[in-house]
Amino acid sequence: MSTEKVAVAKSDEVVDGELHAVIADGRRALLTRYQGRVVAFANSCPHLGLSMARGKLIGQVLRCPWHGSRFDICSGENLDWVNAFMGVPMPRWTHKVFYMGKSPAPLETLEAEERDGEVFITPPTTGKKRS
Repeated sequence: MSTEKVAVAKSDEVVDGELHAVIADGRRALLTRYQGRVVAFANSCPHLGLSMARGKLIGQVLRCPWHGSRFDICSGENLDWVNAFMGVPMPRWTHKVFYMGKSPAPLETLEAEERDGEVFITPPTTGKKRS
């Protein structure tokens, strides 16, 4: 896998508050703008590796659409681990069942930069490689 930054989008395709799905070196990533700068992270929830493309983005917090985990998109910090099933909040006593033995983990953040109207990112290391 490449550690070089790769072009993944045009600058004007990346909009504040919206998720933009891309492929970088065969792996899924998401882009957005936060406070005017491009932010990139793996499109793979650390819980089960499912896509985060339909997640809810509020400011710099992304909520996983599958199990409700919340992540800081700038640092990757896990703010709240699994607390829902298919987007439906679950009672607190059920949360450990849905953890499926996995401990809270951060979202993989990626280096991003803009040059000449394009967005370049370092490809993620997590998630399945697409052929």
